[in-house]
Amino acid sequence: MSKINFLHSVIFLGTGASSSLPNVLCITREKSGCKVCPSALTEEGKRNRRRNCSLLVRWYDGTGKLRNILIDCGKTFFEASLAFLAPLKITTIDAVILTHGHADAMFGLDDLRSWSWMKDGGIPVYLSQSTMDVVASAFPYLVDRNKATGGGEVPTLRFKVINEYKNFTVEGLEFTPINVEHGVQHGCQAYMSLGFRFKNVTYLSDVSKIPDEVRNRIDGTKLLIIDCLRELYYPSHYGFQEAIGEVIKYKPLNTYFVGMGHSLDHEEFSKKCQKVSATKFPGHSIQPAYDGLSLEFVDSIQKEFNLSSLN
Repeated sequence: MSKINFLHSVIFLGTGASSSLPNVLCITREKSGCKVCPSALTEEGKRNRRRNCSLLVRWYDGTGKLRNILIDCGKTFFEASLAFLAPLKITTIDAVILTHGHADAMFGLDDLRSWSWMKDGGIPVYLSQSTMDVVASAFPYLVDRNKATGGGEVPTLRFKVINEYKNFTVEGLEFTPINVEHGVQHGCQAYMSLGFRFKNVTYLSDVSKIPDEVRNRIDGTKLLIIDCLRELYYPSHYGFQEAIGEVIKYKPLNTYFVGMGHSLDHEEFSKKCQKVSATKFPGHSIQPAYDGLSLEFVDSIQKEFNLSSLN
């Protein structure tokens, strides 16, 4: 077994919108009208506690080593690592892949400091040129250690700019980038974010439109993890109807929604998804993901997996 490359599991370190949940004002205001955020502080509603979208991909590289590849390292990474990585005694992050240059995807890079000490030569970070430009502006000392101040102890990161239209390999696992729209910038120009296909899994955490020229990269997906901010349309994220439209098109065996805001209660949304799945997609599972959800694959083509919860 140790000489076979295979996907071990994925762990959802965060499944919420950029602001994360709960929203503090929804808790402190007397009549906020929000039921989801207050419930996130209770045991019954703890799955409404949603950090920034992030996924840990665990992969046996063929040498017997279980590699940990982190997709996105946003504002809530430190908290998520305490909640979900520490209980599993995970001591290494072998690589980081960034989807885009927003704070919820990359503002936790400085928190990789101790993790980088466990990786010879530092942690490689794979990202597009546009995201690299944002990182260099926000964290100049991570790109050029000579710009570090104070004690000078900063994460050791090795930035690797990728071509958004070419496959790349991380610790023996091949990733196919999927360049998607994520709202607009400068008034009218599409802002682009990356999704990724690895094996039969497709991860699209921040998407408002999938360009036709990259759709073939999603074909044959068995597990689809896709953006779903709320029930209604939103200009920079998929709403429920847009997300379901992709499920109809690609017919994955399993779909998990991420990026959910505080208009979606986990239990209520789960029931709605189950109803839609049973009536329109029998034999297919559609569910909202939640922070701490772990999917451990039990076959080589990712059709079946065991679910466990760290939350």
